[in-house]
Amino acid sequence: MAIKVFIKRRYPKDKEKELLAQIRKIRKRVPEQPGYISGEYLKAIDRGDEITTISSWFSHDDWLAWIESDERKKIEADINSIDGVSSEYTIYRYIKTC
Repeated sequence: MAIKVFIKRRYPKDKEKELLAQIRKIRKRVPEQPGYISGEYLKAIDRGDEITTISSWFSHDDWLAWIESDERKKIEADINSIDGVSSEYTIYRYIKTC
């Protein structure tokens, strides 16, 4: 079953350029991952210190394979080493409403 992953990152305004450099690394590699469907990157307009990534995956297992990969862990470690950056992950599945 397809899923969507929301990653909300908050950061000090003076760290935006550094954070975006790391996000670009992920953005470059993620389309090559098995099960990846699409992604978008959004910057909050009402607060200047938040970027949200929304990615779609064919399955939760596909997402787990990427998030647990050594390559992804290295980039995430680089993101986490930026002072003041916090990341919140939420995984959603589709529900039938009718």
